[in-house]
Amino acid sequence: MRTLTIITLLIVTITIISGCGNGNVKAGGTVKFSSGEALPAGTIFFENEKNRYMGEITDGTFELGGIRPGDGLPAGVYQVSVRELDMAENPLLAERFHSAATSGISFEVQKGSKKNFFEIVVEKP
Repeated sequence: MRTLTIITLLIVTITIISGCGNGNVKAGGTVKFSSGEALPAGTIFFENEKNRYMGEITDGTFELGGIRPGDGLPAGVYQVSVRELDMAENPLLAERFHSAATSGISFEVQKGSKKNFFEIVVEKP
């Protein structure tokens, strides 16, 4: 019985370690207007020359992910774009924030750092 317990613990430990080995870093933050009002809903994109990661913005907060929300992203420098949910009728954001090339926002995601919380300030049109 003791051998079975040890084997079970070993399998659980290996599963946990292999699941954490993807190299991704947890990252998230807030999106607010200069007035302090939170962007109610939208999508944020962190992109570099290799990949694009996204997070859903809810009540001004987001977590970044690749395949699953909140699963993080690799360390590196990223350009950022933000899109509100309903851009067509009454846009909430200035158009420049819709593209990473024109937003003027970039951040460095750092491995092993607690500094991966990003406060983003956007402007209205």
